[in-house]
This record gives sequence, C-alpha cells and structure tokens, in this order.
Amino acid sequence: MPILVTMTSESPTQTFNMKQPMYIILEAPDRVGKDTQIALIIKRLSDRVFHKMHYSALPFKNPDKHTSHSAAQYEQMFEIMKQLKPSGINVIFNRSHLGESIYAPLYRGYSGDYVFSIESKHIRELRDNVYLITMVNTPEILMSRDDGQSLYSNGEELRAEIDGFVRAHRKSLIKNKLLLEIGTMTPDEVSNIITDFLTEAQPEYNPLQQSLFNEIL
Repeated sequence: MPILVTMTSESPTQTFNMKQPMYIILEAPDRVGKDTQIALIIKRLSDRVFHKMHYSALPFKNPDKHTSHSAAQYEQMFEIMKQLKPSGINVIFNRSHLGESIYAPLYRGYSGDYVFSIESKHIRELRDNVYLITMVNTPEILMSRDDGQSLYSNGEELRAEIDGFVRAHRKSLIKNKLLLEIGTMTPDEVSNIITDFLTEAQPEYNPLQQSLFNEIL
C-alpha cells in the first residue's frame, strides 16, 4: 500500500507517493542460483532502486569470536533496515542470518539458533517490509554443479544443508516468505514465481510452501 508523503520546502508544498521499502533476503545452499535471481528481481522490479548486500563467510576459527561477531553483524543488519525504512530505500541481501543456524551445527560444532532471537527482537517493526526467499534443490543437481568450494564433503552433508535451510525458513518469524525447490525450472520460470510473490497484494502468497519436503515435517 503506497504511503502518502508531503514535503515542505521553500517552494510550494509537494505531495507524492512513496512505496513501502522492501528488504529482500535470499537464502540458499551454494549454486542454487541466488545471484541470477537477484539480477532478475532488480530487472523486473524496475520501478525500484535496490542496494545489494552480500554477507560472506567469516574467517574466525574460535566459536566464541565467531558467534560474537555474527551476532553483532546480524543485529546491525536489522538496525540498518529500520534506519533506512523512513527513506524508502530498498535492499537485497545475498545471504543473511539464517545461514548461521545451518552451518554452525553442521561444521562449527555449536548451535546457531541464537539468530532467531535476534530476528524476533526486530521483525515486528519490519513486518511488512521484509521478504524471505529460500531456494533449494536436490543434492544430485547441486553436486553436479560442484566447484569444490563448498563446505560439504559428501551427499549426506549436502542433504543436511538442504534440510537445514527448509527448517530455518519455516522457523523464521518473517511473515512474507517463499520457499522454492528449483528442480529443473529455468531461471525465468523461477523468477516468474518470485516476481508474483513480491508483487502480490497478499504477501503471504506462497504456492509451493506446503508441498515441499513433507518428509522432514
């Protein structure tokens, strides 16, 4: 729903419509196609200007240092959203807080679920602005694209990553969220679903959410 904004300056009062800002989070295992979909979102939502943020892996081996840095980073992420909200600036996040809840127990030996406590502190104020898109695919398809740079070393670990992303998506308190299993869909077919989700009047629109990965419920 557009917000009506009135600005007063030395010139006569000007009134214009400003859309609610969008903070779009894309989460996925490696090689699912996040970068491609981010580019397509920017192209298809051409009436908006997006800033891009990419959270990379942290170098810390010490669990305490890793968690303290991650916690500060994700607190700041939500604070950035809240500070930008009045200005109407849109941001796309390539990876975000949910990845910590997946990779921490699998590869670093501790629970990453503290990120959900961080999320819960901020999400009410951002309820209508944050959109979570989680994309997954089968282990077979992802392993066929393996570049040797991922954390997993076998199909079981990759399956655990995929299941972890599904669980984290469902546990997230973000209201507007879309879970997609890509399968053999083309980038444009995936983008059509994402664009529909982002532009729907009812943001909870999610045609595939209930049918995915029933075996892990």
